[in-house]
Amino acid sequence: MSNDTPSIQHAPSLDAMAYRAKVAVVVPATNTIVQPEMEAMRPPGVTNHVTRMRLPPRPYDDQNEYKKALETEKGDLEDALESVLLCEPHVVAHGHSIHSFRGDADVALKEERRLEALCGIPFVTPSRAVLAGLEAIGKPKRISILTPYWPPADEMIAAFFTACGYEVVSTHGLRSTGPTAVARFTHAQIMEGFEAVNRSNAEALIHVGTNLPVSAMTHEIEQKLAKPLIGVNVATYWLALRRIGIKDPMPGMGLLAEKY
Repeated sequence: MSNDTPSIQHAPSLDAMAYRAKVAVVVPATNTIVQPEMEAMRPPGVTNHVTRMRLPPRPYDDQNEYKKALETEKGDLEDALESVLLCEPHVVAHGHSIHSFRGDADVALKEERRLEALCGIPFVTPSRAVLAGLEAIGKPKRISILTPYWPPADEMIAAFFTACGYEVVSTHGLRSTGPTAVARFTHAQIMEGFEAVNRSNAEALIHVGTNLPVSAMTHEIEQKLAKPLIGVNVATYWLALRRIGIKDPMPGMGLLAEKY
């Protein structure tokens, strides 16, 4: 599909299983975590419909090329949307986070509005979802961020939150050796990552990186570190539901999903 295509809209519809709503979920082709995590969060009467987009590889073994890829890589998001919108969903949840954490809040809003205009239905980007999650829990100002990434990506994400008015107390990247490797981090490694990034003066924890299996650990992490965690997959699905008026709590997915 060409970049100048003005719209790929289809009117939302309900069906026998989706008697409340259909959620379109867009993930990178290599991502194996978003789909099962969002399925675990799905409330009764809502169905999820996953589409996959190709992304060029990001060379982790050359940090200059890695940084360049962050600035230039272009996936086939529009083509993936063209396919999934045929099932007439009510909202799109974007399960690819890193590119939405660019610039500042205005840049993120502009991109979200572009995608909503393209689709004709609410479109939830991960950066906007995490910001909304922080707002919902009282907008704690000092945050610590865990990612599966390398320093150039961590720096870009920290700069985004700083531009949005937050104080980034610390960041910690797990330095994955490739996109599918992100999903292979263990429960223990992820917990160690959060313990490494945690600081006494941080008021909240942030997780960016949709292929890192954090969602089911949210309650445990919050209890152990005594701080709220806004994880990117939980926040994205939470906001997708809230944007279409579905306010069911999502048990076990932490403070944001259970209380707001």
